[in-house]
Amino acid sequence: MTGHAVEQTAAGHPWCTGPATARGVSVRPVTGSDAHALASMWQRCALTTRIARFHAPVRTIPASYLTAVFADPAASVVAACQHCGAVVALASLVPRASQDSAELGVLVEDAWQRAGIGRRLVAHLIATAQARGITTLTASVLADNAKVADLLRQIPGEFSLTFDGPVLEVQVCLVSPASLQTGPPT
Repeated sequence: MTGHAVEQTAAGHPWCTGPATARGVSVRPVTGSDAHALASMWQRCALTTRIARFHAPVRTIPASYLTAVFADPAASVVAACQHCGAVVALASLVPRASQDSAELGVLVEDAWQRAGIGRRLVAHLIATAQARGITTLTASVLADNAKVADLLRQIPGEFSLTFDGPVLEVQVCLVSPASLQTGPPT
């Protein structure tokens, strides 16, 4: 596209005319070839979005985080725009010291937030966690990030949080898939 002006669209990235809705994306496991697409998505995110995810004004996506994401691609998923193929969101499970616990992280590009994409990615990772025998999800969320705190509260399980300065440390003990299907005892 040399010589052409790049126009930012309502969807938040060049050349796309698609709507910013959860139905306008496909969800798939991350692949090694996503590194450039993830870096591009990162650049489209506002500084406030980056701070909300990593709790610091990070200029580039942290190499240690990408290493963890690519070390176990089945434990991370991306949402890609069905119209142009751009990666617009990333969610990951990073194992903790305990084999039955993982940290959940979600990053959705600004223009695609509040469209149900984070919820879809988290639902996918809950199923992945349960299939792996992970019973506890953790997350660190800035106290003023109500969107993510609300998303985490919707995960089926026992929700607890503690305050650590401006950060909420969230823990969700997952409900087993069998108990979701059978419902509460009568």
